[in-house]
Amino acid sequence: MLTSIKSCLKQLLIQPSCAICKRQTISETDQTDLCQTCQQRLGLAETAIKGMSPLPWRAASWYRGAMRQLILSLRRNQNVGSLQAICRMLQRDLQEETLLIPIPGWKAKSRSNPLPELMCRCLERPTLQVLERCRPTVGQHRLNRRQRESNQCGSFTLNQAWTQSKNHEWTSWPTQQEVWIVDDIVTTGATVLAAQQALQASGTTIQGVLCLARTPWEFHPVI
Repeated sequence: MLTSIKSCLKQLLIQPSCAICKRQTISETDQTDLCQTCQQRLGLAETAIKGMSPLPWRAASWYRGAMRQLILSLRRNQNVGSLQAICRMLQRDLQEETLLIPIPGWKAKSRSNPLPELMCRCLERPTLQVLERCRPTVGQHRLNRRQRESNQCGSFTLNQAWTQSKNHEWTSWPTQQEVWIVDDIVTTGATVLAAQQALQASGTTIQGVLCLARTPWEFHPVI
């Protein structure tokens, strides 16, 4: 009885608020929802945007304007509440047993991009950190398409400690199950294609890549 009373009081006293702007919302759903203003500002729709090139991809929005600023901010402050709210759009179409594989950063752990791993947590699906970098790469911001492909080619391998264990879940994962690579931003796709090649070499079929945002075609680096 006491627990029920506390639950009712909590619902009455705590007003639902937007996970990003923190303003009160009319919705009575949980507090990880986004207000209409933030959804429109970030270019978020009811379902993920999708495409097939250079491999199947799903994104919550396009990488521009307010969405670009938010992702860069999330890399620094790691606001899990905001990330969860955005990841819901990617989560809706995923099977419960879908396996997620995050892209590892190319910098030292303390300076590496935390978002792919955090996205996997927010998507609430089985996750294996089976990829690792096998050679150094450079930042790709100023590289064109061809340079990005060369920069990333052969840069991933599989973590042997994960894959060689006979009892590890990687070895017993059903071959028919969907496997998705996870990254925060996809531009030309050079990084995720390199990751896909490393996984396919081990006999793993990749469904595609899940990302927070996809760079619009007009902003892709030219060859």
